[in-house]
Order: sequence, then structure tokens, then C-alpha cells
Amino acid sequence: MTKNFEAYLNLDKTGLQNKYVIIVNGKVAAKGEDIEKMLEKVKKKYPGKMPFVAKIPDERMLVL
Repeated sequence: MTKNFEAYLNLDKTGLQNKYVIIVNGKVAAKGEDIEKMLEKVKKKYPGKMPFVAKIPDERMLVL
């Protein structure tokens, strides 16, 4: 399991439903709704790093 994925699993997702989270080096680098702007900023701040991007689902969402 990667450090970024592990950080995602341990992330307190309270208040983040239906928002994006970008994790780099095991830490949240950005969170919000505009994924394109967030990715631009993160790529500039962490050049050469592969960001982990996830959308936090609504708690009512059923994943099968």
C-alpha cells in the first residue's frame, strides 16, 4: 500500500463529502471542488511528484 493511499484511508473525511482531495508525500496538499485549479497549484508546488487524487463520496453513496 502506498503512503498516499494509506493517508487517504486514515483521513478525517468529515465535511469533505463531494469534494476532491489531493495527497502528496502522505499529506493533504489540496482539497476543494475545482480539481483543475487544485492540480495546477499542486504540480507547481510538488514538481515531479505523483499526486493521489480522490473524490470523497457522499455518505449516502452505495459503492458496489
